[in-house]
Amino acid sequence: MGDDAKIRYAVVSNWGGPLGKPQILSEVSTSTVMNVPQITKVILEKIKSEDHKLTYTYDKFLFHYIVSERICYLCMADEAMDRRIPFVFLEDTKKSFKKMYAERWGQVATVKDLKDFTPELSKQLNIANTGSEDVIRKLKKDIDETKNIMNENIEKILVRGEKIDLLVERSNELDTGATQFRSSARTLRWEMWKRKCMLTAFVVFLFLLIIFVIVVAACGGFKFKKCK
Repeated sequence: MGDDAKIRYAVVSNWGGPLGKPQILSEVSTSTVMNVPQITKVILEKIKSEDHKLTYTYDKFLFHYIVSERICYLCMADEAMDRRIPFVFLEDTKKSFKKMYAERWGQVATVKDLKDFTPELSKQLNIANTGSEDVIRKLKKDIDETKNIMNENIEKILVRGEKIDLLVERSNELDTGATQFRSSARTLRWEMWKRKCMLTAFVVFLFLLIIFVIVVAACGGFKFKKCK
């Protein structure tokens, strides 16, 4: 960023003009460029009222703007200025504007003039131009905080992934155990069925043997003399 790079012009506008055209509510200028208001008017007419942010280039200047709730916050900065600074300025201006007119916010989108905001707009412009290094430090701090939050979230995801892997492993172990149990159950049923068959065969054999002994005894021995 160039040492003399600054924000040269700032406006707050709405779409409360004739036929819904944009109109400037408050403006501050430190620029020596004579046609800045005319250029700004042309740019404002190109901007849509939906919430968004964008940058236009004109000569050696950049026009940055933010649209929020049908209010446009726009500034013109030197091309050499770090683009993050104008957008921090615009965000701070938006916060101050909403705070000042919070009680009558419903009228702000259609009001014709809010020049009582000009001192606050001038104050924010001065802070952005004289405290650029502080703004950059604040941006770096915000970036570091965002990175830390992202790292924490990644760690949580990794931990969650490890827990999921552990659950899958335990599930696989349960599946293996269930398969082994089913195999053991089939083997046990087969052994029980064999024992039952053997026991049945033994009982039948024993029953037949008893009948045979009784018949032999009743018939007078193995020659069956009494039964002939």
